[in-house]
Amino acid sequence: MYAVILAAGRGTRFFPHSKHTPKPLAKILSRPIIEYTIQALRKAGVKNIIIVIGHLGRLIKEHLGDGDKFGVKIQYCYNRHYALENATSLKAAEKKIPSDKPFLLLMGDHYFDEQIIEFVLNNAGYYPLLCVDRKPCYPPQIKDATRVLLNDSGYVIDIGKNIPVWNAIDTGLFILDNTIFRVIHFLEGVKTNLTVTDCIKYLTLNVRPVLGFNISGYLWFDIDTPQDIEFINSLLMRFTGCQ
Repeated sequence: MYAVILAAGRGTRFFPHSKHTPKPLAKILSRPIIEYTIQALRKAGVKNIIIVIGHLGRLIKEHLGDGDKFGVKIQYCYNRHYALENATSLKAAEKKIPSDKPFLLLMGDHYFDEQIIEFVLNNAGYYPLLCVDRKPCYPPQIKDATRVLLNDSGYVIDIGKNIPVWNAIDTGLFILDNTIFRVIHFLEGVKTNLTVTDCIKYLTLNVRPVLGFNISGYLWFDIDTPQDIEFINSLLMRFTGCQ
């Protein structure tokens, strides 16, 4: 299986720190955010990784290299439209993914516990899926979150930051296949500046149901601001005893 990590954005809410350092290289407990994702992928046996870069992307490429030092193989795609929403970054990776295989999609500014991906791959027997948290309890999980409404069978029936009724939170981890690229190409004809959320909503309502796979209880965080880093560092130090 391949994994795609979206790491192209400008990180505007992370300014001024992201002015000279891309947010995926911001450090949690002295390690860049994106290294935790790579470690989780390797632990789950996923060693083919495509990273979509844009804003200060050369720094990500210089830091990670070809992935050999992490025990994985990393390829890079450059999204020259990185100032737009993140569906343009996903589209940039299309040609590097085998067309007949499912792939993981992860957000490069999210922290994922190293056990999450292994748990998902070992227990999810269906795709497309979006990993959701039904019991979020920390500020970096809840504030400005993308909300998800699941039906009684666990499938996504609505998704968005402002939907009025919801019962789960989007964690930024997906298993998709090339159907998502057909959706992107179609929606580009009717809407500009697409988000991945836009595409997931269209996919689940019009093409194929998207499963909301529950990962409640595992640690994950959406990192938007420098304050999120401070909170996560403090929390993880309490859990691990690390400095």
